[in-house]
Amino acid sequence: MPVVLSLSLVMPPRPTSVNVDEWNTKKLEWYHIYVKARAPYQCRRSTKKKSNLLKNEWMIRTHSISVKEILHDVSGIAYPGRLMAIMGSSGAGKTTLLNMLTQRNLANVDASGVVLVNGESISRKCMRHLSAYVQQDDCFIGTMTVREHLLFSAKLRMGKEFTDKQRLEKVEDVIIEMGLSACASTVIGTPNGLKGLSGGEKKRLSFASEVLTSPAIIFCDEPTSGLDSFMSLQVVNAMKCLAKLGMTVITTIHQPSSQVFTLFDDLCLMACGRVVYQGPADKALNHWRECGFPCPHFYNPADYIISTLAVAEGKRAECISRIAKIRGEFEKSEYGRMLNANATLVSVAKTNRNLDNGRLHGKCRGIFQWRKTRYAASWWTQFRCIFHRSTLTIIREPILLRVRFIQITIAALICSVVFFQTHIKASTVLTINGILFNAVRDVNFMFQFPCVPAITRELPIFLRENANGIYRVDAYFLAKTSAEFPLYVALPLLYTTVVYWLSGLLPNVFNYLFASLTTILITNVAISIAYAVACIFGETTIAMTYLPVFVVPMLAFGGFFINANSIPSYFKWLSYLSYFRYGFEALTINEWSGVRHIPGCFLWSKLNGLSCPRNGAEVIEELDFSESSLWLNIAILFVMCVVIRFIAFIALFLRVSLRK
Repeated sequence: MPVVLSLSLVMPPRPTSVNVDEWNTKKLEWYHIYVKARAPYQCRRSTKKKSNLLKNEWMIRTHSISVKEILHDVSGIAYPGRLMAIMGSSGAGKTTLLNMLTQRNLANVDASGVVLVNGESISRKCMRHLSAYVQQDDCFIGTMTVREHLLFSAKLRMGKEFTDKQRLEKVEDVIIEMGLSACASTVIGTPNGLKGLSGGEKKRLSFASEVLTSPAIIFCDEPTSGLDSFMSLQVVNAMKCLAKLGMTVITTIHQPSSQVFTLFDDLCLMACGRVVYQGPADKALNHWRECGFPCPHFYNPADYIISTLAVAEGKRAECISRIAKIRGEFEKSEYGRMLNANATLVSVAKTNRNLDNGRLHGKCRGIFQWRKTRYAASWWTQFRCIFHRSTLTIIREPILLRVRFIQITIAALICSVVFFQTHIKASTVLTINGILFNAVRDVNFMFQFPCVPAITRELPIFLRENANGIYRVDAYFLAKTSAEFPLYVALPLLYTTVVYWLSGLLPNVFNYLFASLTTILITNVAISIAYAVACIFGETTIAMTYLPVFVVPMLAFGGFFINANSIPSYFKWLSYLSYFRYGFEALTINEWSGVRHIPGCFLWSKLNGLSCPRNGAEVIEELDFSESSLWLNIAILFVMCVVIRFIAFIALFLRVSLRK
């Protein structure tokens, strides 16, 4: 890795909002940022090449067709204790610049440039440790209260050097600072269920979650999007308070109100992928006036500035000329000259770090000290916190508990009424087999399909929290599945208890317990498949579309509709993959293996002209099952549950890896 150089760059004196210790503040600088969109198809080649600075350095060369230049020679500086707003019309490159500074979402671009913190080059890992990123969409577990959510974040984000008492005190302080005291015990709320926080309160909660670790730099992506002017003012006021604490706050924003505009300390105005102004917000209108574009009276300054930087259809040449004039005047100004001087110093000092496949090279040293591991909390702490949160979600979420309980009870009662006290006799052999297969089918479909949207709904929250280094993939997966396991034991047990005794199956405790074990295993295999499909496809609509493709063939070859020996040879493999078959076979053997005589067989055969099984062994044989396979079926169901759940974990892990 190249040697990191420290620079003493020339800048005009800049006031700060508060007096803070330089050790805890970070000045962020970026120079010569170029970004080009990458074509869908590219060829990447890795070569191991000697370097004058490092003997063994991996160089990644990306061969691609760049279809559009998004950013062109962008430079700027953000100061601690000040709030900087990145503004511009749609397509100006605001979000791309923010992605460059945060070193996120750069997989599909060719980028180059240098990002410095306090004059030193910085790696992606270090940037994530000393900064926080408040994204545009607010993702929370809606069943948790504000205080519970912040305590969860504090336990996993604040290092081991903090005690539980210190974490609790920090949470209470942040609640007060962000103006969340009135709603601290209120549930966050879900889009189509629980009512909770307003949009502005959710956005302030996003800030509260990020400032628990006292980051030096805070990035915000369109924090006022979707909020009215009053809520927007509250959110920007919260950002201003963070800046007054000595943090470097950078935000992209679209159409701020005039009140919001007055809260900004600095502006970075962009047009056509270039910086046209970067300096104090209160001097922007003077600059526009000097360029010959004075802002009309009683006009929102932000709206006017953005309108002058927009490229209108049919007036492209005129708009480009106006933008070039504004940019040219900025380069002649005091701040423009100083910024260009710093950019020149960076080039001369050869501190430019090429962005390699969207990731900036660099390292942290000196004042950039952070923990050696990516995660602040231990694996066990992560597991405990996620397990507790998942348990609260199950208890408080109506769809996950109450609705399913009612659903299971109604389905079990209907089945019990239809097949009430079906005693063993020649005319009820097929009926009893139908009860057994119906149990297998019910515990599959009643749990499997509702499970998919529950997983995909939480997936964006997991991906964001994992990307922020809050917890590991394996800790999340094991904790979530462990928290849900009692639910998927209790509900099939309830169904089996009602159906087994009311339907008149063998009145034997051992047979009942074995049937309960079988339905529990079938349920968990079904849930494992739901997990795998949800983690593979990621979206509810797509996952629900493909789930029947996997399940329906398993149902068809489950042993009830067609005997195993009657299946064509080219479909035999589906029979061996069918968990319906193993569950149905286990229940069938459990029910019929102890039956020595089936009453009424002779009379039934005479009346119907068909052969009739005389005992349970013949019933099992007719279905091409084997009595000796009783516990083998249980073992196979258990192995299938573990293997499919592991496939789901691998799919989730790969989904995380591909996002990096």
